[in-house]
Amino acid sequence: MPAGERTPAPCPESNPAEPGCLRWLRRLVLAGLVVHAAFLSISVAGMQIGLGVSLGGLLALRIVGRRSVWARSGLDWPVLVFCGAAVLSIGLAALAGERPVGWHEGTLWRSMVSPIVIVSGLRAAEDGTEGSDRRRRALLVLTVWAVASLAPSALAWVQHYTGLDPLHALGLRRVAIRPPAVRDAGHFAAAGFFHWYQRLAHDLTPPLFLAAGLAAYGSLPRRQRLLFAATAVAAALAVALTTSRLAWVALAGGGLLLGLLGGRRIVRWVLPLAPVALLAAALVLPGARVRMLSAAAWNDNGDRMAIWKVCAAVVHDHPLTGVGWGNLPQRSEPYYARIAAWFPLHAWCHDSFFTALAEGGPLLLLATALYWLLLARVLWRQWRHGDGLSRAAAAGGLAGLAAMLVNSLGHDIFYSSEATYGLGFALGLAVALAGPPEQCPGDPAGVGGQA
Repeated sequence: MPAGERTPAPCPESNPAEPGCLRWLRRLVLAGLVVHAAFLSISVAGMQIGLGVSLGGLLALRIVGRRSVWARSGLDWPVLVFCGAAVLSIGLAALAGERPVGWHEGTLWRSMVSPIVIVSGLRAAEDGTEGSDRRRRALLVLTVWAVASLAPSALAWVQHYTGLDPLHALGLRRVAIRPPAVRDAGHFAAAGFFHWYQRLAHDLTPPLFLAAGLAAYGSLPRRQRLLFAATAVAAALAVALTTSRLAWVALAGGGLLLGLLGGRRIVRWVLPLAPVALLAAALVLPGARVRMLSAAAWNDNGDRMAIWKVCAAVVHDHPLTGVGWGNLPQRSEPYYARIAAWFPLHAWCHDSFFTALAEGGPLLLLATALYWLLLARVLWRQWRHGDGLSRAAAAGGLAGLAAMLVNSLGHDIFYSSEATYGLGFALGLAVALAGPPEQCPGDPAGVGGQA
């Protein structure tokens, strides 16, 4: 059993009768996770409300008598280390004279803990309910995401050719968002229902790899595997239509890792098919080749060079403590005025590691590196020591984690709700699918996703 996993709860038949309020609260927790999954690729407000409902249900369970609602897992330390270092950076920067001005910025305080809430919610939902099983609940939640993700995946094709902003068309957004496809005249970058195209790419990437891992390697019913496979392909194409170059590299890297984790038989298919897939993508998206070649063009990357010069100056002036978590946009204003007054977007460093160094010094930089390493360690151990379904989930989780690590090298994903909730969703479900299925009376084969 992977590190940090508790012994599974007893089968429902062995649980004593419990008050009806507990059963309803557990259903409320699960309902919140379902809402979170349904809106994950559509609405930030919806995904936050769903997770908030689950968190509220967990707290209510604790208040009415449930001794523990925190299902400890290997995800705890990576999240706590990163969040602890972020909080400490605010204090250290304040002691160095940098008054906190943006500690509330970003989504750290809401989204970074989402995988912990998901694991705890799935564990709480399984106790004392008929046919309860953590794995079955996790697959249900992922299935809801798979069906809901077809909406932005289909919309991406419409947006690529027309630039349609559905929220503006419905009167829900005052100004239409129609990001043009760079170096591809007449086409647009797909943004789905979000505010910009990178957010759609970062939101879809981790869950699509989890779905792909379960479709490729999981012992699931055929219809469920086909659904996960179809939605993974549809979401991958939507990511391609965002025209985000780094998202393309992340897709390729994550796909290659997912293939390698399948063993020699899978690798024999992955390696020859990889160039075929790239050729097919080039045919479907004629502007993709030009877009990738533009990575070496100064005209297309001068803005990022300007941002990095500003961040380098900030690090030079605050080498030990940084300016504090969330403070960089405001604290960097004088640097932009001096170094890159022509550049309109004054935010973070467009590199998660560089941003960590600028905002928290070496301490936050180390915590950021540990965050990725500890998460990879949890999933790697799950892949090595789990059963078939656990290994499939771990393979998908590792591929999604690797893809988001690549994205973090060119974007500040920790300050994007779409990115952090998408990553947390995939991590939470992957870890929830770890461990053996329950063995209940009348179910000798176990339930965790057997065909």
